Amino acid sequence: MLLNHKRLFITATDTGVGKSIYTSLLALSFLKQGKKVAISKPIQTGDDLDTDLLAKLTDGKVPIFNTYTLKLPAAPSVASKFEKKKIDIKKIISDIKKLEKKFDVVIVEGVGGIAVPVSGIYLVSDLIKDLNYPAIVVARPGLGTINHTVLTLDYAKKKKINVLGFVISGYDKNTKDVAIKTAPGEIKRISGMKCIQKTPRIGKRGLQTSLSLNLTF
Repeated sequence: MLLNHKRLFITATDTGVGKSIYTSLLALSFLKQGKKVAISKPIQTGDDLDTDLLAKLTDGKVPIFNTYTLKLPAAPSVASKFEKKKIDIKKIISDIKKLEKKFDVVIVEGVGGIAVPVSGIYLVSDLIKDLNYPAIVVARPGLGTINHTVLTLDYAKKKKINVLGFVISGYDKNTKDVAIKTAPGEIKRISGMKCIQKTPRIGKRGLQTSLSLNLTF
């Protein structure tokens, strides 16, 4: 069961596909179990801060930690050069390891997709490997997601990352769009990876409502 894990890394096929939503949903589920849980967003870029979104989505019930925040909405390797700031990978890992000593569960949310450069040629995938965390790949539901998700899962496999499966975020179970309805099955068939969840769109009532749905972790 997913909620038996103490360490998880949430990565994705791309930026803006729903990592923060799924990370928050997971964190609230652990919290509901009585676990002491923390979310680490080690790196974020741009004006719209994921740490603010995570705090909002979890209703301030889960502590959010961050090591680097950069203003330019670009890959961290680019944003850090633009702002003349150095990203210290060892500090990122050290900050996360400190959380492991204080919390029952640590969920790390990556930045952008799995191959986004963090510093130089050091990628998000390298951070996952160095942390030795099992990963979950979040993908969007629309047309094109088969290609993006299969490529991401294949890349992770070649990098020898322990991927638990993939999640389709923002999935409308009532959709009549054949491409959307068939994508999860096609991805599973081609990649051999488990579709962990098809999480619904988050409406005005937020994540707390989603927790009452029949979502199996």
